Amino acid sequence: MGEFLRSLNQHWFEFVTRGESWLHATTFAPLGLLLGWGVIRWSTSLIARERGAPWQMPRRYRLLILATSIVLTALLPIAVIAGRCQSLVEGGSIDWAQWRVLYHLALITLLLTATVVDLDQYVIPDAITATGAILGVAGAFGISNMQLIPVWVDWNNWAPDVGPAIPQWIKTSHHWHGLAWSLTGLVVGAGLTWMARIVSDWMLGLEALGLGDVTLMGMIGSFLGWQPVICVFLIAPVCGVAVALALQFSIGRRALPYGPCLALAAVVVLFTWRLIWERTRELFGHPPTLAGLAVLLIGGMALLLGLLRLYRSIPVGQRRQGTSAGSNRSTAMDAAPTPPAN
Repeated sequence: MGEFLRSLNQHWFEFVTRGESWLHATTFAPLGLLLGWGVIRWSTSLIARERGAPWQMPRRYRLLILATSIVLTALLPIAVIAGRCQSLVEGGSIDWAQWRVLYHLALITLLLTATVVDLDQYVIPDAITATGAILGVAGAFGISNMQLIPVWVDWNNWAPDVGPAIPQWIKTSHHWHGLAWSLTGLVVGAGLTWMARIVSDWMLGLEALGLGDVTLMGMIGSFLGWQPVICVFLIAPVCGVAVALALQFSIGRRALPYGPCLALAAVVVLFTWRLIWERTRELFGHPPTLAGLAVLLIGGMALLLGLLRLYRSIPVGQRRQGTSAGSNRSTAMDAAPTPPAN
């Protein structure tokens, strides 16, 4: 049995890492169809629960979800192998790519489900984020080597014959490193978002981000690690502006929850990680710089999102009537007046 599993793993590795791009696309597209069908079923159930009544998803939305799932599922292995979007000398190499692709497809499926529910209900259920965080941590610990980048890499102590400084335990304790890496990403993702929420409330008297956004960022961090989730935090407002403008000009929708912006930013980071890391890696190995960056990130993001909501050019924070501030409601980017929360 052990020999069979090793042989299966080897064949799977060779297919993912050495196959032609067109073969990857045609093989993974049916998987995308299956995952998209799962997103439709799960999100329909969650939306019906939030509405308190049976609900049928419109056909055009079902087709859009299926198309998005198929495209992302087919493109990810191509981007990883042919595009080398995760190939780095210090981590995220082609090794274990066959399992890392599936690991990240699980994240994309969770993000797509969260987006569908959030767009309809302005809420990100714990059923998505808690399940996702458990899968992220369990996969990182159980499979190991799922990281885009190790939990600590110091390019400021680079040596020609060794490369960047990486603690020895990371190289020898793969499973424990996976656990530490995933938990650190979870804490940083949720912590950054939570702190931005608190700082915005203190500076402007407004909650720039909801608890649903906090738990979503924690889930994203458990799959990507703390360095990529910081990049997600930075890129999300740009994604929000682009999506909000596109929706307003295309279909006239003036309200957009912030959860889909975080989800889109996570996908962008996933597909462009090598480019991002190679231009920012020195920052992530210098603790004083990281501390200053954290303060600027939290304060600047809280101020930006709070002002956007305050002036309602692209506000953040639509609450449904009767929803408490401590709920898992995601915030909304809304150009229309926002009803007060009870």
